[in-house]
Amino acid sequence: MKISQKLYIRVALSIAIVAVVVSIFFSILSYYSSLKEKKNTNHLLVQQLAQTMEKTAAIAAYLNDHELSQEIINGLLRNDLVQGASIEGEVNPQGETDLFIASGSINKQKEAVSIKLIHPFIEETIIGILSIYPDDNFIQQQAQSSLEKEFLLMLIHSIIIAFFVSLVVRKWLTQPIQSLTDSFAAIDPTAPETMKMLAFKQGKRDEISRLTQGINALMHELQLTISNEQELRKKTQELEAKFRLIFEQASAGICLLDEKNNITTFNPAFKHYFTMPGEEELSSLHFPSLLNNVEELQALLIDIRSEKNPPQATLDIECKVGHRTIWLHCLFVRLADQRKIQRDAHEHLIEVILHDVTERAEREFQTRFEADHDPLTDLLNRRAGEKRLKKALRDCIKHRHYLVLMMIDLDKFKPINDTYGHEAGDKVLTTTAQRLKKHFNQETDICIRLGGDEFIVAQQIKTYDKATSNGQALAMLNEIKQDIYISEDIKCAVGASIGIAVGPNDGDELIELMLNVDKMLYHVKETGRGKIAFYDEFKANK
Repeated sequence: MKISQKLYIRVALSIAIVAVVVSIFFSILSYYSSLKEKKNTNHLLVQQLAQTMEKTAAIAAYLNDHELSQEIINGLLRNDLVQGASIEGEVNPQGETDLFIASGSINKQKEAVSIKLIHPFIEETIIGILSIYPDDNFIQQQAQSSLEKEFLLMLIHSIIIAFFVSLVVRKWLTQPIQSLTDSFAAIDPTAPETMKMLAFKQGKRDEISRLTQGINALMHELQLTISNEQELRKKTQELEAKFRLIFEQASAGICLLDEKNNITTFNPAFKHYFTMPGEEELSSLHFPSLLNNVEELQALLIDIRSEKNPPQATLDIECKVGHRTIWLHCLFVRLADQRKIQRDAHEHLIEVILHDVTERAEREFQTRFEADHDPLTDLLNRRAGEKRLKKALRDCIKHRHYLVLMMIDLDKFKPINDTYGHEAGDKVLTTTAQRLKKHFNQETDICIRLGGDEFIVAQQIKTYDKATSNGQALAMLNEIKQDIYISEDIKCAVGASIGIAVGPNDGDELIELMLNVDKMLYHVKETGRGKIAFYDEFKANK
């Protein structure tokens, strides 16, 4: 049978069960204790009865009167406590007695109340024994009957006490607790308006009242907390929706990098930058691998994570996506850590914001190119060329290399302009520039148009060999002398004069080196044109 889950029923049953068990235990204990006491009392009564009949029995034994002895025994048997009795006279020297009267149930194995019969006239002379055998069954039945009534009364008494105790417990304990429970059941934690204060009698200072006051105070604070939390959650959800909209709809690519520079999250614009049409996934989640100069970018990210450096940095990065090359303006931001346990420097997260600046970069390249290059020949102009030459000369001096500087002036160029016009002259200049770049096409080579029909080429070499440089200059002269087609049926040819100086042998400052090579160029022009002259030869002849 399933016991009800209601507290007051369970408490009442618990009290009743405890009361019944305690009543049974003490009743049993009282039963055995009282039974022994009853037996001792009845035996005492039997002993008193024997003492009452002692003198009469002594006279009967003295007179050896069987009739009197029988009457004494019959009188004793009329008592319910006596089961049997006997009077036994004095034993003679032959071991026999003249008087032995017994009646009732006599069991020698049972304990009997025996009294020695003293001679009526001679003290301390024993003339017989009166033995009375108590009726133990009657004594036990009498004790059981009495104790059963006591047990029943005690049990009823315990049940009544348990009943009234249960009523008191229900009124003062379980009923208030049940009221609290019902009040709690009506509360919905998601609806603060249901958190009403629990009713209690003002002024009472018992435990239930204090508990109710504490619960009311707690619920008041909880109601405020939940209301604030719901308001905060609502605002957070609104902000989250706005930020998610900004994140997903932003034209800038946004991603988050973990401590290993792996992309943990990114928006659609970021994916658009690094995927070709039709591709669903990024080619790699390792951010530096998506861009050029992987090692340089990883070093930059390590620097940004360092607490010693500023928390953000910008960089324009070129990358190749499929067959197209794009330029991205990247903003790297080291995120502030809100955790109690601070991250190590290498564990800082980094937010990356990307903008496609390919068009701007191309315009800047074009603007820079136009600022640094001659618009006709695409060679470096004088300003940019001299800047490059200064740096090249410094590098050569630093690394103990050599800078071979050749100044070239075209021969017979003015007649072409006068004969065929400026367009023909421009054709000659552009063709010459192409031929110069053909011979000096290394990354460290420098080709400059000084102005008009004057050019400079410079070559950075580790070991200077005059014969090699002379051969290069002759090959360039021969190339310049080749016919140039102005149109399909018109062609012309020009010559060139070349002056050569080698830094730092012929000057460790650019202005000195330029003056020396210019001297050699005019020296060639004055001595016949179409030749090559080295400054070291001129210096040796001085």
